[in-house]
Amino acid sequence: MNIKSVKLYELGIPFLYSINHTLKSRSKSHSIIIEIETSDGIYHYGEGAPREYVINEPMASIKSAFLEVVPQLNINHLDSIESILSLSHSICDNYKVPSLATAIECAMLNILSKKVQKSIESLIHDGPINHELCPYSGILTFRDRKKFIETLEIVKKLSLPQVKLKVGNDYDIDNIKLVREILGKNIDLRLDANRAWTIDQALHSIPEFYAYDVTSIEEPLIPSEVTKLSELSKDIDIPIMLDESIYNMKQAVQYSDTIDPNKLKFNLKLSKFGGPLRASEVFKYANKQGIKCSLGCNVGESAILSTMGRIFAQAHELSYLEGSYSRFFMEKDISVQALTFSKGGKSERIMELGLGIHINRNIMQVYSREICSFDK
Repeated sequence: MNIKSVKLYELGIPFLYSINHTLKSRSKSHSIIIEIETSDGIYHYGEGAPREYVINEPMASIKSAFLEVVPQLNINHLDSIESILSLSHSICDNYKVPSLATAIECAMLNILSKKVQKSIESLIHDGPINHELCPYSGILTFRDRKKFIETLEIVKKLSLPQVKLKVGNDYDIDNIKLVREILGKNIDLRLDANRAWTIDQALHSIPEFYAYDVTSIEEPLIPSEVTKLSELSKDIDIPIMLDESIYNMKQAVQYSDTIDPNKLKFNLKLSKFGGPLRASEVFKYANKQGIKCSLGCNVGESAILSTMGRIFAQAHELSYLEGSYSRFFMEKDISVQALTFSKGGKSERIMELGLGIHINRNIMQVYSREICSFDK
């Protein structure tokens, strides 16, 4: 099996309503899609989600890296996990475009899985897997009180055991009270500030949440004060979850060295790390340090990243799992069958070889534009 052609697309699927937090407001998805056609006529897909408030990845940089990296791709890159990981390291370290590394890695893992007749889960995790699949969490953003209550009622109907609420506004306490009033005292509630506060504001705001049994506060400090996260962790009684502040192993080591592991959690997102293999390295390191990890998702991920996220969750024991939300707020998804979850946040394990999904190329063409391509 050889690589025949590789194409890069930019994908944008409209949302049914705007998704807002303190760093960004979006009305449609924003992803890049890699399409690799192999010599047997089969198409293999990968997805990355560039986010400028995490790592600045202009489309020009992604395209430039694509044009330099893709002509060098050959069958040797498909021989092992080690060769795919080495390629991801090169794209992330040399070109600083982890979303492209993620998209290429996902597509190549799909190829390798089918080539060697082993699931991606077993390729990522080389030991026995004994844990149950983590239930999916609900993500709560505030639009207006009526819509917020409607969302809470949907979460209640789904019996989701965990929710994450976006905070960093004047009405945070009112929203938290509504969450507890409608969803009850037993639901696991964590907060995400998306870098909303100075350290002084955080020290004022966070203690107000203690009475509501909050399990973590994600990214509380503004970008210019993230160096004070260690200081903040010592002065609050809620563990800090890191997302935008950690997107490589160096940062994982830095924060684990300066913050008590009992007061520190990592929110892993495949695209910011450069793919599931690099994210797995950080997970394994964190696990040795006693730091709990969650798997987050970017707003507007299509079925490709949602599927890879579930496979990652199958291979790693996580505290929380986010994703598979397209049916709730996206106009369409590009897979023939949308990935979703059922009551209680429960989902089925993906047992097929590769990603186990089929891309509707007609729908993808409607919502995407080709950036560049390379024929072998």
